[in-house]
Amino acid sequence: MKKIGKLSLVLLAGLALTGCSQNSKQNTASKKNATIKITKNNKKPTRMGHLSAQDLSPQKTVAVIVAYAGNRYSGSWNKALLDGKQNGIEVDLKNQSDYSYMNEGSGVAYMVSENAGYTLKQIDGENIYYLFLNGKKLESVTMKEMIAYLNKRDSDKLVNSLAKNAKVNDERLDSNNASPNSTGKKSNLPGDDGLLNVPRELQGTWYTYPADDNKLETIKISQNKIDNGYSSLELHKINAKFANEHLYSDMSKSYRNATKNWGMAQMIGKKIHNINYLNVRTWMQGAGDGIYYGAHTESGQSVIVIGEGAELWTNSVAWKTPQLAQQYKHKKFRDLFYRDDQ
Repeated sequence: MKKIGKLSLVLLAGLALTGCSQNSKQNTASKKNATIKITKNNKKPTRMGHLSAQDLSPQKTVAVIVAYAGNRYSGSWNKALLDGKQNGIEVDLKNQSDYSYMNEGSGVAYMVSENAGYTLKQIDGENIYYLFLNGKKLESVTMKEMIAYLNKRDSDKLVNSLAKNAKVNDERLDSNNASPNSTGKKSNLPGDDGLLNVPRELQGTWYTYPADDNKLETIKISQNKIDNGYSSLELHKINAKFANEHLYSDMSKSYRNATKNWGMAQMIGKKIHNINYLNVRTWMQGAGDGIYYGAHTESGQSVIVIGEGAELWTNSVAWKTPQLAQQYKHKKFRDLFYRDDQ
């Protein structure tokens, strides 16, 4: 009986161990199966875009480049992309010769901001794009390479949205009109002596806080236009004899409609307070002195001094970046002439 009892105990223990072993294997298998299932469910295929490098419009070309460079690079390229999403892309065509660091290209600089731009050159039938930032070359890249990069990130919607609101402004100076005091295209309207060519040092996008105003103002000046956010004027010279003999109120309705976005502009021709100023008034404006814009240097930076009034007092200083405008907000400089200096 004792032997049988011992044998029974051994058999029972063996069965118990076998059962535990089977349960352990089943639990382990269950855990493995559960793990595989979760991994399988979490793995999702990458969606590819369908952009093509063929037959791109100028607007879509710009959109592709900004989307590509804005995703790859920080600073002004990324800011151009973010601004483009909100307000639309704007690229200015400039003379490449104005940018000494742009050694490769075909003569045109495509500037998406003051510090970010690109050039292009056709080599063996394919356009090569040269990207620049802060005076340095970032890379050279083909349209196919940019498209491939964006398609991997499913960027169709982004590119199409950017292209829809993209603007391309041709601000290149004609070599025949290189002098800032020369006259551009002339219309057939009475009194028009032709477009005024703005000096290159005044051209660009500028930022300022007007006196007694805490709102940042953006001023865009091109070869023949000025936009201060409130009005956009095409700058024309006026015939002096015509101006002396006619009043705007006496002109026909069709004449007023044709010139409603014209600015009456002239370079003063002599330095006032040691600055050469461009004066801008509305077309055929009688009373009032208009606004003065003068290229200058402050704190080692190229700036525009904005003047007003009969004595040409300084109202504010415009800078090339919003950060500089904020840094020197409402600061008065010793070499400038202010109303309270009298």
